[in-house]
Amino acid sequence: MQKTANETQILHGKTVVDAIYSPQIVQDYENNPLIEALPPILTEEEVIEQISVFPPFNEKERSLNANYRFHCVQRLFQYFQPFEKHLDLEQRISRAIRQGYLYRNPMQKEEVMRIHESYQAIKEGKFLKSYQTEVKRTAAGFTLIGLSGIGKSTAIERVLSFYPQIIKHHEYQGKPFIFTQISWMKLDCPFDGSLKGLCISFFAELDRLLGSNYLNKFGSQKNTTDLMLQRMAHLASLHGIGLLIIDEIQHLSLSKSGGSDKMLNFFVTLVNTIGIPVLLVGTNKAVSVLQSEFRQARRGSGQGDMIWSQMPKDESWELFVEGMWEYQWTTNYTPLTSEFSDLIYEESQGILDIAVKLFMLSQVRAIATGEEKLSKQIIKQVANDSLRLVRPMLKALRSGIPSEIAKYEDIRPIDIDEEIEKYKASIDLQEKIRIQKKIQEQKRQKREQSLLEEVTLQLLAMDFEPKEVQTALKKVFKKFGEDIEKPMVIKEAVKLLIEKDEKKDNAQIKTKKAKSKSENYLGRLMEEARNKKKSVHEWFLDKNIVKQPLDDFWEEDDHATLVSNAVS
Repeated sequence: MQKTANETQILHGKTVVDAIYSPQIVQDYENNPLIEALPPILTEEEVIEQISVFPPFNEKERSLNANYRFHCVQRLFQYFQPFEKHLDLEQRISRAIRQGYLYRNPMQKEEVMRIHESYQAIKEGKFLKSYQTEVKRTAAGFTLIGLSGIGKSTAIERVLSFYPQIIKHHEYQGKPFIFTQISWMKLDCPFDGSLKGLCISFFAELDRLLGSNYLNKFGSQKNTTDLMLQRMAHLASLHGIGLLIIDEIQHLSLSKSGGSDKMLNFFVTLVNTIGIPVLLVGTNKAVSVLQSEFRQARRGSGQGDMIWSQMPKDESWELFVEGMWEYQWTTNYTPLTSEFSDLIYEESQGILDIAVKLFMLSQVRAIATGEEKLSKQIIKQVANDSLRLVRPMLKALRSGIPSEIAKYEDIRPIDIDEEIEKYKASIDLQEKIRIQKKIQEQKRQKREQSLLEEVTLQLLAMDFEPKEVQTALKKVFKKFGEDIEKPMVIKEAVKLLIEKDEKKDNAQIKTKKAKSKSENYLGRLMEEARNKKKSVHEWFLDKNIVKQPLDDFWEEDDHATLVSNAVS
């Protein structure tokens, strides 16, 4: 029974859909479950609608705290404005997948016989470059070459998102049909350009998608390259891989002698012999490794190569900038003018990745500095600070001289996270310092308090007075700071306390002596007064111990007698 509903499930982190077989308008594609299970062929209008990405934006976000707006700015990475070249890419991929499946119909005996031949070759450790079961070559591989940051990978990912990567077949035209179809697979070319490295990456990616164990089974280094390549080709047919994308193809320039030719010839075999379309993606550096033999082998495919250079300053550029310019998170909105558009183009030279990041970082700078508005000065400052690594390449592009441009085969991407952190750090610096000081102060107080308690108890145990101990410890911490060690605190505090006690004792002794001396002298004078038969007051007057009272103070003589009698 034919499937009429699409049931989605998750397998090893990947979305898996059950096949829905759609009637085909193109007669060639009829009665082929691998093609009928694919999404319908889209018109240009449908492609534009589905491939465009305009992230959400709310003007209220402009009033958010700066730290939140730094996160909002990164939403610009999602912005994708399609152009004519993206429509061309979508059509090429759509044709490549379907044409590749045209004569790889698992319902036809020729495909079953070819898979059996491949299996026999694996048993014999061979790599087949031709098969006894002849089949029409319909696959159309092609290459996509362009500067780093021009948007190749993003565009490919957007187009591939139209196709569910894993499609499960259960029943076709009333007959059981158990088949797992992989509509596309993307690999990075090994950094050293080795064929074994490519095969290992292939097995690992299949394991990731299907939960299989191919890497352990077939990825051993003891296996010959021919055996690994044949297994790779066999599995590509067995799992109905519709399109194989090999990114970073410029790495082949680093391969050992003859390595690039062998890998490119293997891709030709996949395309021409097995019928699996291969899309090679790389920077301008890859041009040097795409040998004439490889170009000649693919000339009959009809797809041709795609060369993406910098975007010209035309209506497409204006469309791109106008769409991007609406995403402003500064407090004050800055209208787009031709001067701003010209400046962004001049500083980015039509490299979309650089243009977006320049616009993002200009906003971050405006927010971090408190200016809260875009200006030509801010854009120029950001270009000078953040684009300095790519400035030589941009200068070469600006010159338009091929020989100068050739010196810089790749444009080094800008690390947006690193740049944003620089600006974010400036706005957070004072707050971080304040928090750090508070933390340090709390640590100091906690440590000081703990040390103070311990030392206080020890000093009190030595019979020092509590108030004196407290005063002494304050003086010690003030003099030596918070980092003083406990033994040193005790030593210095004891020293101060002993000095204090000694001073106190000396003062008491002096007072006692003075008092004692004074008391002895007065006692002796009183004894002398009695011996002389005089009053103490009279005798003290004679000895100048007391002064003569004022005449007007005492009016009667009796007062003197009273005083005399009282003293005596």
